[in-house]
Amino acid sequence: MIETLKPSGGAPAKPSTPASGRSVRTRQRLMEAARAELIESAGAAEISAIAKRAGVSAGLAYHHFGSKEGLVAAVVEDFYARYAAVANARYDGAGWAEREIQRTRETVLFLVRDPFTATLFGPLSRSGAVVQAEAACLAGLVELGARNIAQGQADGDLPRQVDADMAAAFVLGGLRQAVTAALLADPHPDPMQLARTIWILTAQSLGLRPASRS
Repeated sequence: MIETLKPSGGAPAKPSTPASGRSVRTRQRLMEAARAELIESAGAAEISAIAKRAGVSAGLAYHHFGSKEGLVAAVVEDFYARYAAVANARYDGAGWAEREIQRTRETVLFLVRDPFTATLFGPLSRSGAVVQAEAACLAGLVELGARNIAQGQADGDLPRQVDADMAAAFVLGGLRQAVTAALLADPHPDPMQLARTIWILTAQSLGLRPASRS
């Protein structure tokens, strides 16, 4: 059962007005248009082209996001929200390694298949606004990774002397670089094979005990 939050005064929450609904839809159209323009222009999209693609005025784009940098940051944050949803998903398995193999596979498949990944990890990676937006998003992913590694240590699958936070940052950085290299390769490697390779490298870098490997 999903409960509806109410204001502190106890009165029933008011339904969204048509205006607020239009505002949400406009923001979504602008973000979708920005994502498409950034992909097509290798990260060099202009706010006027984004607004035209979304079917709104440039002024309305500024009203919702403040600047082109604000709009790009919103697109980046949306990407990482979807990334985190995959990385945060619950994976069933008999042991830590079996669950993490699934997590690695699904994360790699998400990154390879999302059309925005190549632009974000490539030309946009040099943008100051993107770097700033990514920092907070990556901090959340590192925190999740550190918890997973700490669980592997508690289960006896990983050596306890490894610093979980540092190891998580190392694994995420390596995964990003591997996916970036794969997206630049011609032809692209098979996504499933790429996921298996990344898991092998992850397991080795973390010192996964031989008895725990799947």
